[in-house]
Amino acid sequence: MKPTQLDTQTPERKIYYLEQLRQLFPTCMTETQNQQGQWQQVVDWDALKQLLGDAVADSTDERYQFTWAGKQAARLEANEATDQTLRPVPEDSIDWDTTENLYIEGDNLQVLKLLQQAYMGKVKMIYIDPPYNTGSDFVYKDDFARSRAEEDLATGDIDEQGNRYRPNNRSNGRFHSDWCSMIYPRLLVARSLLSEDGVIFISIDDNEVHNLRKIGDEVFGEENFVGELIHQRAKGGGQAKYIVKGHDYILVYAYNISCISLVRKKVIQQKTVEIDGELFIKNDDILRKTFGKYDKSNGDRRCFYEQIEQYKGIEKKQEIDRLLEEGALFLELNKEGMHTICRYEKVSEATSKLYTIIKVLSEEGKKELEALGISFFSYPKPVELLKQLVEAGSDKNSLILDFFSGSATTAHAVMQLNAEDGGRRKYICVQLGEPTPKDSEARKAGYTSIPEIAKERIRRAGKKIKEENLTSQLDTGFRVLRLDSSNFSEVERHPSEYDQGLLDLFATNIKEDRSDLDLLFGAMLSWGIPLSLPISTEEIDGCRVYNVNEGDLVACFAEHISEAVVKAMASKVSLRVLFRDSCFSEDKHKINLFEIFKQQLGWDEKEAMDKIRVI
Repeated sequence: MKPTQLDTQTPERKIYYLEQLRQLFPTCMTETQNQQGQWQQVVDWDALKQLLGDAVADSTDERYQFTWAGKQAARLEANEATDQTLRPVPEDSIDWDTTENLYIEGDNLQVLKLLQQAYMGKVKMIYIDPPYNTGSDFVYKDDFARSRAEEDLATGDIDEQGNRYRPNNRSNGRFHSDWCSMIYPRLLVARSLLSEDGVIFISIDDNEVHNLRKIGDEVFGEENFVGELIHQRAKGGGQAKYIVKGHDYILVYAYNISCISLVRKKVIQQKTVEIDGELFIKNDDILRKTFGKYDKSNGDRRCFYEQIEQYKGIEKKQEIDRLLEEGALFLELNKEGMHTICRYEKVSEATSKLYTIIKVLSEEGKKELEALGISFFSYPKPVELLKQLVEAGSDKNSLILDFFSGSATTAHAVMQLNAEDGGRRKYICVQLGEPTPKDSEARKAGYTSIPEIAKERIRRAGKKIKEENLTSQLDTGFRVLRLDSSNFSEVERHPSEYDQGLLDLFATNIKEDRSDLDLLFGAMLSWGIPLSLPISTEEIDGCRVYNVNEGDLVACFAEHISEAVVKAMASKVSLRVLFRDSCFSEDKHKINLFEIFKQQLGWDEKEAMDKIRVI
């Protein structure tokens, strides 16, 4: 018995879709052999068509659909696996050992794929503010011609990882298609991260709101469209040719609209009453809210106590009388001599729904950055806007994701809201490493990329929030991770090219510049372990042993390990165990490894095979 190699490539998304189909239509699944002779699960398309009857569109049938040049390639791109990884950057982080927040630098499509294993169905709310496709903002393509790579790298159009940074000009014949091909695969992958009661907010303007609505309907389902919010960002004025535009849009979609509840803390504008040290507001419309609508010829929205029997019947009158007796309701005499039925509502528990129009001016966002000494963004979203969305779209312990995080307003808003309501929300912010323009004020101040500015904004905002809330246990830290190529080299040589030196060199395919921490986080991604979990280390017989969340993963990447190290690792009640394959000089040592874990933890052979891996 030998340990199995840990699969370091993300699974193709078709595996996720096949599992969903298997659960819905188990009779329509079968197995076939692929070209390599391996057995694989596939859909029995004929059986599925028989099951669905005439509810299947023939290829020749006319149908309603939204398409563009490059849509099929964009869909395929969303489904492709990735062998890239996320490398930890502790030196850029704040409170590395204790924080549950993540800041990730890199192409968000690849990052979203890497997060699938650990965060599928765990994100309560997503907010994104993608490029609006104005003709001057950056829209990077995923399918550029590789033959131009060196030229583009030299001119600064792409970075070393191949990410393209260039304006999507209107002179481009694929102006709208390129934007659709950019946003479509990212939304496809992001949807699977949402929880059953999850919701996504997408900021956009007139340039692509019509296309985004069609893409959103396709990805999330038209029935899960919650609404279109208007963000009034400017007071008016300006030099518009036809209509002065002072607003943008925020499209809202649910993963499952029947499961969501979009409410936030009510802004109290009425008088409050203090009872036993608790503040209350008076709700005088309780009858309509509790017992439904009623017809009133005088147009008054309320039904008075004296009219209950007339409009709602004797049973409702008796129910109201019972609640009055219990003290749940009370009567208030008005100037016409009628009694309004009222209930006191705790201010701390009063909630309201989001309104269609949210008036939070963009200039507030600029002022917030100026107050932090970081005024390098043209149109940063205001913290108040994000606070309202986060409050409505999440619970106090939710995970919030922003994969076009820009100036990091989402991170700032999450920390601020936690300070105000005692929440323990966590965030994951993802931002492409867009370079700052060479002659910009940001570059002159020493910031070479957007993430560098954003991280400094989070540091300063977190410090300020902590100083203003000294008694609160707030998480204002963040772990920084950076997208990079695989931790492992692909070595392809003809047998005649190998000498003993090369054989020794390639005994392991781990890249020389990769640290133990790189390998640990790569393994966490592969195994689907959340990247924010606490990590402890211990030196055992000269070897460093990592322990993720007290046993979720125990790993040692030493070149040579003794039996004492193996026994010490086995003494920790662990769900997963990881070693370097090269640390075992002989196969008998691998066999002995299994026996030690089976004996000390009571594992059978299957459990040992499932839980022990090597890289």
